[in-house]
Amino acid sequence: MSITKQIKKRKSVRSYTGEPLNEECVDRINNYIGQLNAPFGTKAKIQLIRAKTGDQPVKLGTYGVISGATDFLLLIGERGVMSEVGAGYMFEQVVLYCTELGLGTCWLGGTLKRDDFLKQIQLSEGEELIVISPVGYKREKRTLLESIMRAGAGSDKRKPFGSLFFNNTFGTPLTESDAGDYKTPLEMLRLAPSASNKQPWRVVMKDGAFHFYFQAGHFSANDMGIALCHFELTCNELDLKGHFERMSDVSSSNDMGYVTSWIIE
Repeated sequence: MSITKQIKKRKSVRSYTGEPLNEECVDRINNYIGQLNAPFGTKAKIQLIRAKTGDQPVKLGTYGVISGATDFLLLIGERGVMSEVGAGYMFEQVVLYCTELGLGTCWLGGTLKRDDFLKQIQLSEGEELIVISPVGYKREKRTLLESIMRAGAGSDKRKPFGSLFFNNTFGTPLTESDAGDYKTPLEMLRLAPSASNKQPWRVVMKDGAFHFYFQAGHFSANDMGIALCHFELTCNELDLKGHFERMSDVSSSNDMGYVTSWIIE
């Protein structure tokens, strides 16, 4: 499956059948995880666990958000902006791979109690459990609660292209035609999930580069990692050469914080 199809197919799934992942799925996911390295020189790791302590299912503490899940992906990393950006990038790669396998996932942060999961893993000094996602076979029909949550979070809505991407300055919206070959990578970024679907990223195309910013007050390093993952993986698939680099002559403002740039090669 192409990366664009994976991105378009991925939806947050909160209702699962309760059937544990079969051995083939577990092996394929673990093999895929073993091939990954976090970008930007950061350290992060992902573990796939079965959420049980003894014979009892783990209490998720999600206020009914997730039902029927038995397997979970755990993102472990270090705190710090670029560390969390890189960790988020790597975690989204696994989420998209699970989508290709036909499995459901859902990024979980603040709504999830971590204590039960911490009992099953070992953290090194400086490491934290950052994000968790159930992974499994989704129910054919969403529960009423899941439908209400998706509607409340605006999960199926995305901001228009020109409100996220800009040409030379933030005062000039970037059109799809002016984006040229980068229309598709930017569109895949636009479809990226984010906390409460806030879509905090902003991108300025200028002088042979794409500069990535976040809206002040809405920054989530993991969300930025997801956005950069969608952008770069799509560029790679379309053979658009470039690399990420934090440029010293690009600055933040009161409204926008600068993160990194994609330098076109």
